[in-house]
Amino acid sequence: MRSRNIVIAVFVLALVFAVSSMAIAKGNGRSGGGHYAGQGFAGSGSGEPGMEGLMGLNLSDSQRDQAIKIMETHQIDRVKARGDLIKDRDNLRKALQADKVNEQGVRKAYKKLSSVREDRLIARTKMMTEMKAILTPEQIKLLDERTAERSDRMKSQRGYGRSFTGGWSGDCPRR
Repeated sequence: MRSRNIVIAVFVLALVFAVSSMAIAKGNGRSGGGHYAGQGFAGSGSGEPGMEGLMGLNLSDSQRDQAIKIMETHQIDRVKARGDLIKDRDNLRKALQADKVNEQGVRKAYKKLSSVREDRLIARTKMMTEMKAILTPEQIKLLDERTAERSDRMKSQRGYGRSFTGGWSGDCPRR
């Protein structure tokens, strides 16, 4: 029984590694696929440039290898967190759309979703700190400029595809 669990765990890790390697090779930016699709390493709404933004900094081979290694060390946690986010977003949607209002249920679902979002924010921040540690001061300056530009673009697009609460439309009840 234990060896079966190990085989399953190894298979899952191999699958995650294969998918993340393909995503890195492809660039995995914000091109299409809906709001659950690939968002680079930074994720939706973070203001960070994603892996394609790092690759645009003319990284050396060593820096690129280190960046990929950093992403791979965080990949399993990102996949798990994304799954939790999708599940918790769905739970909140169900609580909001219930025929009878259950205030405690809505509060519990909202707090859980908020907690997952907070954990994802902290994880992205830690990863960006690790990424910046491998960059030169000039690359960090360029990255910060691009991040600010992206953040400004995102602010100017607010209101398109987002609910008034700042989340995706799945956060609001629809009838």
